[in-house]
Amino acid sequence: MTSTAQQLLHSQRDVLLEWTRVHPAPLLRWLCDAGVLSHAHYLSLLERSPSNAVAQALETVCASEESSRGFLQVLREVQDYYCEELQVWVERHCRERTEGMKEAKPVRVEEKKKPKSPISKLFKAKSKFTVTPEVKVEEGLKPWRSIKSSHLRVPLSAHRNTLLERTERLTSYAEGGGQAANSASHIEIRYTDLFVTEDNESFDSSQHEYFTLASRRARIYAHQACQRICPRHLLSPQGTTGRPPKRVKVKGIAGIGKSVAVQRLVYEWALGKHMREFTCVFDLRFRELNLIKAPLSLLDLLEDRFRYFKTVLPDLLASPGPLLFILDGLDEFQYQLNWNAPDRDIGVDSKVPVSELIMALIKGSLLPESSVILTSRPSTDAPKRFFQRCCVVLGFEEDQVKEYTSKFYKDPEVSEKVYNYILDNDNLFVLSFIPLYCYIICTALAEFFSSQEDSDSRSLELNPPRTVSEVYYCYLFTAIKHHALKGKAKRNILRSEVLSLVRQQLTNLGRLAYENLLKSKIMFDIQDLERYGLTPVDIQSTFLSQILVPLKEERVEMFSFFHLTVQEHLAALYCAINLSKQGHIIQALDFWCFGEIPPPSTYPTPLLSQDLHLDQTRVENLQMFTRFFMGLLRARLGGQLDGLVLAPLEVGLEGEDISTRLGIWFQNQFKGRQLANQTALNLLHCLMELHMKEVTSKASPEIRSLNLFKIKMSVVDCAALHYVLQFSPHRLEELNLGYSNIGNRGLSRLAPILHRCESLYLRYNCLEREAAILESAVLKSNECQVKKLFMCGNNLGPEGVLELWKALEQNITLEELYLDITGITERGTENIVNCLSKNTSLKTLTIVGNDIGEVGKRRLRELGHRRPGLQIIGNFVDDLGLLNAYLDWVEEIRDDRDQMDSVKNADALQSILKGLRVGAGGENGEGGEGENTAKALELETKILELLNAPTHLAGVR
Repeated sequence: MTSTAQQLLHSQRDVLLEWTRVHPAPLLRWLCDAGVLSHAHYLSLLERSPSNAVAQALETVCASEESSRGFLQVLREVQDYYCEELQVWVERHCRERTEGMKEAKPVRVEEKKKPKSPISKLFKAKSKFTVTPEVKVEEGLKPWRSIKSSHLRVPLSAHRNTLLERTERLTSYAEGGGQAANSASHIEIRYTDLFVTEDNESFDSSQHEYFTLASRRARIYAHQACQRICPRHLLSPQGTTGRPPKRVKVKGIAGIGKSVAVQRLVYEWALGKHMREFTCVFDLRFRELNLIKAPLSLLDLLEDRFRYFKTVLPDLLASPGPLLFILDGLDEFQYQLNWNAPDRDIGVDSKVPVSELIMALIKGSLLPESSVILTSRPSTDAPKRFFQRCCVVLGFEEDQVKEYTSKFYKDPEVSEKVYNYILDNDNLFVLSFIPLYCYIICTALAEFFSSQEDSDSRSLELNPPRTVSEVYYCYLFTAIKHHALKGKAKRNILRSEVLSLVRQQLTNLGRLAYENLLKSKIMFDIQDLERYGLTPVDIQSTFLSQILVPLKEERVEMFSFFHLTVQEHLAALYCAINLSKQGHIIQALDFWCFGEIPPPSTYPTPLLSQDLHLDQTRVENLQMFTRFFMGLLRARLGGQLDGLVLAPLEVGLEGEDISTRLGIWFQNQFKGRQLANQTALNLLHCLMELHMKEVTSKASPEIRSLNLFKIKMSVVDCAALHYVLQFSPHRLEELNLGYSNIGNRGLSRLAPILHRCESLYLRYNCLEREAAILESAVLKSNECQVKKLFMCGNNLGPEGVLELWKALEQNITLEELYLDITGITERGTENIVNCLSKNTSLKTLTIVGNDIGEVGKRRLRELGHRRPGLQIIGNFVDDLGLLNAYLDWVEEIRDDRDQMDSVKNADALQSILKGLRVGAGGENGEGGEGENTAKALELETKILELLNAPTHLAGVR
């Protein structure tokens, strides 16, 4: 008598459940990919316990003969991941059938010991996993199936299971820094793809890494000149060579998702879903490598980290081609790496210092046939010459932010509300592109948008956060409240009462954060904690576990704040609650913003009593900290830090309050200092975070001109600029935003203050037709004071320029208008004669580098006849001053990647070449001789040299 697949599964359900419930991930994922389970059903199963998930899957597949057969086929594919009994069962019952299956007798299974933790399996456990000999697979997709030696199959099977256990859940800081109990932290549910692209840039170590990332994002998004790379394709063949790269570098700031992306890669490999060309993946973290003191060989290192490989490592390393080493977190490596040291002849059994071993592996002098992926923060970079592919992680794009919020909240209504709130708030919108910031924002906003009527948000006594410091404070308070009130029936007690419960611990934690921030120290051992009155017990049993993340190693336990900005925020909170004298606050601001230390006799508090010295780089790196401080100072003045603060702020000697002193301080900075561009922008952000009208009203009148040339500005930067300048009663003599990549959205944020700018520089800002329409409205305004307007290098197009001509018909202030290389065509000149003939103020119009055709040129000549007082420059060769200006400009962009990107985006150099050639004879036949012609030829030569220069010189991707 024969049995169907459906009958077989019904009769064997219990034993199959027993065998597969320990590691359900491979079975469930392969069932989903085979179409046996729907994707939605698969994700819902991941939210269940392992036993429940497998039971539900079996119930589903047993519903039909077709799905039962699909289950058995998948079981043959994934049998490696399970015990020897299951493999025997598969061999007995899962041979391909044409008519039916033999009826099976139930198999009794002995009860097994509870599996050990992932960490113990990684470092100490011996493998108990076995694999079956031959099973049917897609040809060429699973290299480990081609390994004929069974002594390799067994440890490789153990390795894949160990990696699955280690990587299947994302770390959730909302659950104390460990693996969260809630199943939403499963990597398949929570993981959101990242924006990764080729990296061709150097890192500016003088800036806070968040601002450097913002600059890069501004440039990438504005230019759309990048190739997006899916993380699993990092080792895919390259277009130029057709060969896969052997050495790949991935860099990104803290919290951008590098380690999570690596975790996902390892998880997918262990499931057999991606990177199947690799027999084995070794993932090594530099945090672990820091623990190695004595010289060792690669064999020693891998035997220690992956002990189930001890007897087979020589065989594995003998064929290194299909091996992948993932080295995560170079920035955390405590040993110095000498990239210029000559290569040594190192074998897999050569004992050398760990730094030398890792160097050899990265450079390829050790196992050159193997593949290596290295991750690092930009501040600790490895030379590009050792890598065939260099990538940078830029975080999320807008669609991915939406996806992340939908995965974060189970309630779709709450998810939509939170996403819309983020979208409508410039500060949160820009922050949300960094995955860890997105997590903090979602955690901070959760209670404000909860659909539960008895939400705890009442105890917050706050409005939903809108500034950066407010977001972090809400996140911190949420963490404090959940831990401080755990197990208490009354949860809606006052905020000040909650804070008072943790005041001493928060003070100790803040002092740890602040004093070590000044030293650029981010890793702490137990002795460090104890010096600040903190113990490991505190970390494990209080809200502190949500802030400090233990880095558990085999012999040493280290701690760090889970993100640099969390350390910066807690440091700022410590300062905000411990500075109670106005003079002390002013001295601290001088120190933090400019590195100025007060005389020893005037040291205010232990905050500045150390032997401190801040070089310019460290001052730049304190910019986010100073913004946090300003926001928290406002919170203190508003009573939101009650419970932490022991004494009120003292009144000044002459009775002035803190807002008056701060107003004078900011006033003096803008009036008396030659501020660097980035420093000036930081002060604007500080004023926006402080958000006190009386302070900003004192400072803003002193801003008579503002030069932010080549500072890549996000929409939040534009919001800070608008916030401050709106309080100034004066016109702004000059606002230079050239090469700032503000885009249409940034310009619209500045719209209310643009009419007060006498000279407005908006060159190469990736502006389009919408920007021209906005600027036209500014020119039509009765309050318009704009005299010079530079719009060169923006794609305004004919439709946008037509709006500008209409605006100039009635404008009476604009004297100079520069529209070089703005995409004007013949159509863009249709109304130029009619409109500008009526204008009386315009004296100079530059329109070179645009393809306006013969009709357009004729219209310019007609306009010149009607307006003899208007200088019209429509041809490069016509104006010597313009030629000299462009010669200087070409020299300037030669070594400037930022400007070169913007110029390329506008096809500016090609436009100039075309203009030079078209006008070689001059409009009136006079430009072909003399100094103008010589300069034109010189400009053409220099542009051609620049276009033909190597990539690293010209900035060309």
